[in-house]
Amino acid sequence: MKQAFIGMVLAAFVATTACAQDQSLSNDRPPMHRHHGDALAQLNLTDDQKNEMKTINDDFHQQMTDLKKSEDKITVTEWKSKMATIRKDHHEKVEKVLTDEQKASLKKMHKEHGNRFRQDKQNRIERMKKELNLTDEQTAAVERNLSESLIKIRGVHDDKSLTDDQKKVQYKTLHDRQQEGLKSILTPDQWTKFQELKKNHGHGKPVQS
Repeated sequence: MKQAFIGMVLAAFVATTACAQDQSLSNDRPPMHRHHGDALAQLNLTDDQKNEMKTINDDFHQQMTDLKKSEDKITVTEWKSKMATIRKDHHEKVEKVLTDEQKASLKKMHKEHGNRFRQDKQNRIERMKKELNLTDEQTAAVERNLSESLIKIRGVHDDKSLTDDQKKVQYKTLHDRQQEGLKSILTPDQWTKFQELKKNHGHGKPVQS
């Protein structure tokens, strides 16, 4: 199933300071999932391994779908804990399918990607702090805002019961909520400047520091 509109939200959530709001419709898959698929493609899996991976991934997506259905009944902390458990279980199952050489290669690729992803996120947060003159407390709140939003967006992405159009609607809703949360963190002047920065640099171009 095509992962239309997913990149939009991750761009908006992870790189809030670097994107205009309509940037969320620009890519067809989020970087983290695109990276994972590309990494597996480089491992030269056998047909048997591919079949096992499909079974493992189908089970993973079903668990994520079930978790998504419970989101209104549990706290964010509980959601994060359950998601971490599901992802850990998925990782362990995948590890059992791969050879030692494949596991070593995958670990190296994930480490390199993770380092780039974290550095990029931190750079964007720092730019936002500088451009808007955020306090340390505001900066921490912005990071929490983004992290909690990502948890929700991942849940929507992994919910196989939703159509692409339904996901698009939910992504938009989550994006709007994330923006509302961000607005509550910033002062009126900071929010106005933030909107001006997005307008001036629009379409995903990074704010120059």
